Amino acid sequence: MMIQSKGVTNSQHKNGLCIAQRRGGKETLVQWSNGDQRWIPSEDIDGKIVLVGGAYDYDEI
Repeated sequence: MMIQSKGVTNSQHKNGLCIAQRRGGKETLVQWSNGDQRWIPSEDIDGKIVLVGGAYDYDEI
C-alpha cells in the first residue's frame, strides 16, 4: 500500500512503503519510490499504515 506523508515536502518523497515501526509505533520507516528511506512520525502518514515485507519491530532490539 503506497502512502503519503503530510510532513514531507520533497516532491520526490511520494508513494512510500511502510517497512517497520519503532518507539511503540510512533515512528515508521518509509521507503520512497526514489529509494530513500526515512523514519517519520506515524501521525504524519496519510491513510492506514500497513507494514510490508519482513516487518521488524525495532523496539525489540
